[in-house]
Amino acid sequence: MSTVSDIIQAALELDRSDRATVALSMLDSLPDDAMEPDEILAEALRRDAEIESGQVKELSYEEFLAGIQRPGRAA
Repeated sequence: MSTVSDIIQAALELDRSDRATVALSMLDSLPDDAMEPDEILAEALRRDAEIESGQVKELSYEEFLAGIQRPGRAA
């Protein structure tokens, strides 16, 4: 996998159980002062359901980066 978007796409192709396993593994790598694991998992599952239903469209890696860039800062 060469980019974050490739990794995300591959993860989204997994079944629900495997996606949850990946999500939990990623959550476990966050610092302790992050949200509670149950809250994060609930949010991840809610967002997954929105994507699966077509309610929201996934951002490409480039769209994501463009959305987080600070004004006056080059990508």
